[in-house]
Amino acid sequence: MLLKEVVLRREEEFDKAIINWAGQNKIGIKQFDGSISLQDSADAVVLFHEDYNISKENEGVVELFNNNGKFTRQVDVNGTLVASVSSFIFWLENHRPKNLLFVGNNKLAQNEKFNKFLSQVSQKI
Repeated sequence: MLLKEVVLRREEEFDKAIINWAGQNKIGIKQFDGSISLQDSADAVVLFHEDYNISKENEGVVELFNNNGKFTRQVDVNGTLVASVSSFIFWLENHRPKNLLFVGNNKLAQNEKFNKFLSQVSQKI
């Protein structure tokens, strides 16, 4: 399996969508509790967004990981589904992160393309 654990910062709509998806795919969930720094809690960060609509907070998380030599990945859920999924799987295969911090806007939970992306990734991990 390419993905063993997902780290989440909150328990909002986006995070609940990831928790449901991870549970269906037997992927572990770790809730960030602040006992260690955010960049030490995960090997890499994956930022999900719609058409590059990214909050300052999520930009800051990606910058934090970049500045600390950690891998980062951005997924535009409104992009071409096949290309987005293939590129993400290729990235997972190359970097082999043990755990990933997933961040994204709460509106993504209602985006049909986000759910399709997760479904397609499920078939390949």
